[in-house]
Amino acid sequence: MRAHKTAAATAVVVSLAFLALLGTSTHTVKRGETLDSIARRYGTTVSALAKANGISDPNRIYAGATLSVPGTDAPASGPSSQGGGRYTVVRGDTLGSIARRHGTSIATLVQLNGIQNPNLIRIGQVLTLPASTSGGGSGGGGSTPSAVKAPAGGATHHVVVKGDTIAGIASRYGIPQRQLIEANGLTNGVVYVGQRLSLVPSGGASAPAASGARTHTVASGETLSTIARRYGTTVSAIVQASGLSDPNRIRVGQRLTIPGTGGGTASLPCPVQGGATLMNDWGFPRSGGRFHEGNDLFAPRGRPVVAVVSGTVTQVTGRIGGLQVKLAGDDGVSYYYTHLDTFGKAGRVSAGDVVGTVGNSGNAAGGPTHVHFEVHPGGGAAVNPYPRIASAC
Repeated sequence: MRAHKTAAATAVVVSLAFLALLGTSTHTVKRGETLDSIARRYGTTVSALAKANGISDPNRIYAGATLSVPGTDAPASGPSSQGGGRYTVVRGDTLGSIARRHGTSIATLVQLNGIQNPNLIRIGQVLTLPASTSGGGSGGGGSTPSAVKAPAGGATHHVVVKGDTIAGIASRYGIPQRQLIEANGLTNGVVYVGQRLSLVPSGGASAPAASGARTHTVASGETLSTIARRYGTTVSAIVQASGLSDPNRIRVGQRLTIPGTGGGTASLPCPVQGGATLMNDWGFPRSGGRFHEGNDLFAPRGRPVVAVVSGTVTQVTGRIGGLQVKLAGDDGVSYYYTHLDTFGKAGRVSAGDVVGTVGNSGNAAGGPTHVHFEVHPGGGAAVNPYPRIASAC
């Protein structure tokens, strides 16, 4: 038995040393995990894990062992016959820009490639693309979203308990892992005890996410360039979709067609001017039985907080949120900023206007200075803003 363990351990060390040269990621086995659950998490197979780690008995792994996960970001010499193809990261790329270009989401790329830190990709890294997005290009095309599956028992949320995994939660409610990941903006394959997860995206089980074109009414001072940046598209795409003959001439009140941008999943600029530190703390428990319905963006006191889109700003002061701003965006989405130190511009604003400054007012008094940021499509239930702002902040 000891000889068997030693041989297996040697094989693991050798395989890890070799695969580290290829950029293959690793996973440390936790109590209760199996090769099957690990394989599902990283989108690979039990046999591939066993082969990569020299495991002779796939039913026997040990807590604390470090396994190499094959094919998560290893370089490839050409297009793959598996999945939807490959993409090689170039200078200036982010997961957000790659997802938009290929008509997919950050969460999907993270899951397919076993990415541990969605803010860290490297030049030359080869990413696997989902099967329905292999065409590439930067147009408004892409995959058609699958219909959302109703969770078993009519449940809408799940509070994470010790031992829960994304795969296990999805299996319990009979929903696809991708649905759980995208409904909560999970980008690192990890869930936390006490975190409340949505089992269906905002809009319910009968409504797949929209991905078609939208319209935009030109406001004073706007140009095609500023409008394109706001919606994560290009001037040429708007010109073509709107049938414009002269891209240098648009008028206030004119209605433009914005090509498909993923139903509001396009990236937003960072709500804090100059950047902020954040983590995916969506759904974390809060006092009074509440759960976090946004992300906290940590930055020095007084740093400007800006409107992420044009719209109308309303200022409110409350006991919990302190100095708060509601931005009713022209894109039909409501954005909330709370715990501000001071207010900025109110009423009609353009994207980039300062609407406040970073602070810790309300029940955040005495804690680190930050801005709590929420996104409510159509003014309805909140959705996790992390995938839309992570790369920008």
